[in-house]
Amino acid sequence: MSQKMKGFDDPPYSDPNWEAFMQEVEETTGLAPRDWPRFRAGLRQLERRHAGRVPTASMHRKIAENVFFCAAHWKQTPRVVRGALRAYLKHPMGTMKYSYTAAEYWQWAFKVSPDDLPAAEAMLAKVREYLPTLDERERWNTEGLLAFLKRL
Repeated sequence: MSQKMKGFDDPPYSDPNWEAFMQEVEETTGLAPRDWPRFRAGLRQLERRHAGRVPTASMHRKIAENVFFCAAHWKQTPRVVRGALRAYLKHPMGTMKYSYTAAEYWQWAFKVSPDDLPAAEAMLAKVREYLPTLDERERWNTEGLLAFLKRL
């Protein structure tokens, strides 16, 4: 990867519709560890409620991000995590989001699904490739993230 990955900006929190959407996402997230099917159903309802009020691309990316991070964090099955990752990676994301996604996937694979470690390592290799393109603060944060993973 010769240049920094680019994502797109979400609406500002000063947008009342985006703020309401994000608040509901956070409320729905509380269901993830206890009742995964209700969590997913809640996100589908949330998407229907906010359709047309917030930018569709931002809403879909935020939902996909939430599903992936919850699935990995709450140690869902490989089928669930792989599907959530595929859905999330379809959306443009910047280098930092990609780095955190790769790290979360690697941690999940390390703890839950060793069969996924090669794919997670490949994502981390991409992260290492674009380290030189990052500004000083981003590089420092990303190197710290990679160092943390080595200690696990």
